[in-house]
Amino acid sequence: MFAVPAASQTPSVHPQVVALTVALDSEADPAHRIAIHNSIARWRAIEIDPNARYLLVNIPAFEISLWEGGELQGHWRAIVGKASTPTPEFTTMATGAIVNPWWNVPASIVRESVGRLVARSPREAARRGYVKIGTRYRQKPGPDNALGQMKLDMPNPASIGIHDTPSKSLFDKTVRSFSHGCIRVDDALGFAATLLGGDDEAKRLVDEALTSGETTRLAFDEPIPVVVGYFTAYADSEGRLVYYPDVYDRDRPVATASVGLLPFESECANG
Repeated sequence: MFAVPAASQTPSVHPQVVALTVALDSEADPAHRIAIHNSIARWRAIEIDPNARYLLVNIPAFEISLWEGGELQGHWRAIVGKASTPTPEFTTMATGAIVNPWWNVPASIVRESVGRLVARSPREAARRGYVKIGTRYRQKPGPDNALGQMKLDMPNPASIGIHDTPSKSLFDKTVRSFSHGCIRVDDALGFAATLLGGDDEAKRLVDEALTSGETTRLAFDEPIPVVVGYFTAYADSEGRLVYYPDVYDRDRPVATASVGLLPFESECANG
């Protein structure tokens, strides 16, 4: 065990870089050394103030965590992309939470399933909330909506979102790589309330928006940086070095610091 330095002690270097560098000096296992080396490289490629309030999505950990002042404020289970539709690494800003979202169905998913459902079983498609407007397919807000009851407002070139899901049982799986690339968060409404301040007023706003049935955007007081990273070696808040499975095989051979835009459409594309 080793100490994870406070963010204020290393204002220009993320504490993970410091802790992982220390760990690398004493690690003999070749696979672990590769994981540590790559995780350090990925952290160094990210421009983030370690004292800021930010969200960290660690893809191989299947987890989202909220940080502020270098301290862990909360963490949530996450579902990420399948190996065939992996979640990429990127940074962006979240500016609010959208309750009762519509889903604009990406063309790839229209071809895969939704278009066939609308054409062959229009009543069932209508029951699930699907509508066709011109050449576009959308899904109304509701319990069957693929985005669930909440999504973050976080535009980014990869069209990756953080959102709810109607498939709650998948959060009980140990390996949670099931999506088309987007990130699904457990307790999505509680997650949104936390980002909105975490107090009774924030919970009231979320509850009222949900009850209204209307698509409602709740703005954050300040934009929240979002880091979607791939850290197979990670120093936890108690000073333990944790290794996560290389679910996308990005550590062999030694991976580059980041992965570019998706070669496919995530379920959040155009959403």
